[in-house]
Amino acid sequence: MSTVNIFTRYEQKENDFTNGLVAILNLSRFDNPHLVTSFLLDELGLVPNGDLDTFRVLRGIQGTADGELRGEGCCIQFETKIVSGTLDAEQIDRHLKKLRTRSELVRRLVLLTPDESRSRYIQQFRSRDTDFILHLGWKRVYDFLLRSVANRAPCVFSELVRQFLERIRDMVFEQDIAGVIVKIHFGKKSEVYEDRYLADMKAGMWTRWDTPREYRNLDGTGRKLLLYDRTKQGITAEVEIEKVERTDTEPDYPWTNQFAPGTLRFFEPPISLSCIRRLVGFESFGVHRKDRSPYRNITREQYQELSGEQPTVGLAEPADASDERGRTGPVGFGHSSIISRPRSRLILVVRRDRMS
Repeated sequence: MSTVNIFTRYEQKENDFTNGLVAILNLSRFDNPHLVTSFLLDELGLVPNGDLDTFRVLRGIQGTADGELRGEGCCIQFETKIVSGTLDAEQIDRHLKKLRTRSELVRRLVLLTPDESRSRYIQQFRSRDTDFILHLGWKRVYDFLLRSVANRAPCVFSELVRQFLERIRDMVFEQDIAGVIVKIHFGKKSEVYEDRYLADMKAGMWTRWDTPREYRNLDGTGRKLLLYDRTKQGITAEVEIEKVERTDTEPDYPWTNQFAPGTLRFFEPPISLSCIRRLVGFESFGVHRKDRSPYRNITREQYQELSGEQPTVGLAEPADASDERGRTGPVGFGHSSIISRPRSRLILVVRRDRMS
């Protein structure tokens, strides 16, 4: 039984994309009978218990996810998002509750989103039930489908796949925000110094970045803060932001971007200015008098282009060994740029950025 139709259109774009993927997988059985099995095994690590005979979008069915692949011994449901950082914990709990009542041996809820699977943002949702919940990024779906038709002679199925890939690229990768590139302003006023900030970060002394304005897109969404160093003419580090809040620690820097523990990474060598300027819309990035903005949003596709230029190397060492053993709270900060705490022997640095 199959109730999916590739020509169906829905009011919600997420349902359109769910329908596209489920319809492609359904149609592949007539063109490449092994594609569904490969998709489940390669991208989700699943081996269905028996054949799949139901491919459908679950719109209008109370308490269910967006899509479903099902057979006699297997039920795989998809909760789809095309914008990162938009998952809903209560919604996921409702889906899980309904899924657990099913009798199939293999039951999984797949969170299909643009987010990074390894981000703390995604892990907090998976941790609700790691036995049932999986995450699948749209980039992995895109790459899998692209490989499936890459060396094939043109046919109706391969053309349908390529058209779906164009939709993913246009509607997901080119529009979803992956993070923010912030230009570091060095000096006494910002209390960030070009000759030592990287060493301090690598030593685990920094757990936040204070800014003059709110970066709302970064608040608990798994998105990245990327640091651009004009003296090195490149992006030197990135970090996932766990929380954005107004702390008013300093009048000029009232907003605090709290680092997600264990996500601070460095680019060695830095992602060069020439690589940044190759991005569409970034041709004048860092050009005197032409680029006055202290920060720039980057899309998911642009981030993939940048992160593909240079590998990230190394993680910042924790400020204290207890950080890696489940410490829950971030290291505290005071008002001055360097604070020596006699009892802990930690030197802590408050970081701020300024408008260029």
